Amino acid sequence: MNIRQLEAFRAVMISGSTVGAAKLLRMSQPGVSRLLSQLEASLALTLFDRSTGRLLPTVEANLLHSEVERTFISVEKIRELARDIQAAGMGELSIATLPMLALGFLPDAVAEFNETHPRTRISVNVRLSPHVAEMVAAQQVDFGFAEYPYEATDFGRPGVEVDEFCAARLVLAVPQGHRLAGAAMARPEDIEGERYISLNRSTVTRLVVDRLFERARVERQMILDSQISAVVASFVARGLGVGLVDPFTAADFAGRGVVAVPFEPAIAMRIGLLQPTHKAKTRIASEFVNLLRRRKRELLAETV
Repeated sequence: MNIRQLEAFRAVMISGSTVGAAKLLRMSQPGVSRLLSQLEASLALTLFDRSTGRLLPTVEANLLHSEVERTFISVEKIRELARDIQAAGMGELSIATLPMLALGFLPDAVAEFNETHPRTRISVNVRLSPHVAEMVAAQQVDFGFAEYPYEATDFGRPGVEVDEFCAARLVLAVPQGHRLAGAAMARPEDIEGERYISLNRSTVTRLVVDRLFERARVERQMILDSQISAVVASFVARGLGVGLVDPFTAADFAGRGVVAVPFEPAIAMRIGLLQPTHKAKTRIASEFVNLLRRRKRELLAETV
């Protein structure tokens, strides 16, 4: 088994055929087929079912593909390190993040960072919290942002270190012109009987919010829900109801038909900065995290 055989296997899994793999690798189709046969022989495994005239991956192929992807990610990290050594200020940065930070907050930060690091390539992977943690634990990214329950230690996943990035107070998003749009503060009783748009039950925030309204004995018309705060805000902008959103989403939708109203009692959405336990943070990653923390403080100060 050699790296060229694994490259051919990976290209076939990505493209779905030896013809497509040949185009990706810029080699002949028979050459790709020969490399696949050599790999199967060296591993003593049947990786593709050829009985239909097409290459159909076997169960063994899918298992192998996951491991091969991790190998190629490691190889790319080695190349990244070499580039950083060769040219100061040039490097790569890979981030996994919740959708709420990916629409406006991170792009604005990347634009500022690019002014002083124009040769740094940045990759942003948008995932939900459990998947962010998985990518960090597997050292597929330099760091990630995920929501955690109550304390940073509650996140508890091997291979992941968690620092609190922020405890952002939720605000009530209402349509422009709504009766609460000019309110200095909104409370649970102000939403009695309102059409309500919520995060769905797979999120920590949904559980916390539901408990608050249950304790306040306030009934809402639960008409829509989503995993993503931006979708909640989009529904609000269209006049479909009101909903509690994080301040990052509220800032993204300011002036777009959504008014953010302070809400009491305070509900904090806790966002953690996740880093691989056994991976040293690069200088570029440290600089970018510092920039993100500064911009976070500025954004939250404007929403208080």
